[in-house]
Amino acid sequence: MLIAATAYFILFFSKIQVENIEVSGSEKIASSEIESIAWHRVNRRLFNTGIVNILSKSIFLVNKEDVMQDILKRFPAIKAVAVEKKFPNGMVVKVTERKPFAVFCRGTEFGECYVIDDSGVIFEAMKGPIEDAMIIRELAHDKEIFVGEDIIDANIMDMIAKVEKSLKNNFQIEVKEAFVSNPLIFRTSEQWKIYFDLESDIDMQIIKMNAILRDEIPASTRKNLQYIYLQYKDRAYYK
Repeated sequence: MLIAATAYFILFFSKIQVENIEVSGSEKIASSEIESIAWHRVNRRLFNTGIVNILSKSIFLVNKEDVMQDILKRFPAIKAVAVEKKFPNGMVVKVTERKPFAVFCRGTEFGECYVIDDSGVIFEAMKGPIEDAMIIRELAHDKEIFVGEDIIDANIMDMIAKVEKSLKNNFQIEVKEAFVSNPLIFRTSEQWKIYFDLESDIDMQIIKMNAILRDEIPASTRKNLQYIYLQYKDRAYYK
């Protein structure tokens, strides 16, 4: 009787049945859609014969990991999910949405383009014209692309972010395009290109870039600049 009473309490006691789910952090994705995914995991079917259908919404039966994985799988635009049980009958779902970092396009011409975050994950197809976004291209990419894919290695994304930040903060130069290859090539808003070696220390190459732009190629003369080569270990070239 004690076991039966305990089981009944865990499964059916009204005070511990989940009654509300609070969603926070969502901006682009409707909170109601996220809540619906969570409710799917909360409503547990314990027994079903076609005639008798026994359900439980006990907070003790909710698997937080399952809720998190379902939401991440359903919404590629969500980067992280945290689920917290608020005893006795509530849940909080906190989501972190991906932020646009650049637009990924396959090949050299505009065609298939997708919005990616700073970790290189595609989270939505590009809609409309590309205006101010930095474009990242991987010329050798010929496989099928799908939303949610980790399209560019995180280390390369980190390199791109460092170069983009240094040019913008130190010299007010925007990166218009980045070509993922070896060398890693950037086309700037001033229409000149800069070349980096993927296999060398990116921080040292950025130091060389900053020194050249600060000491040897001031803003007044950059209009005639065509390229800067930084991929050589002990020297840099520019024209």
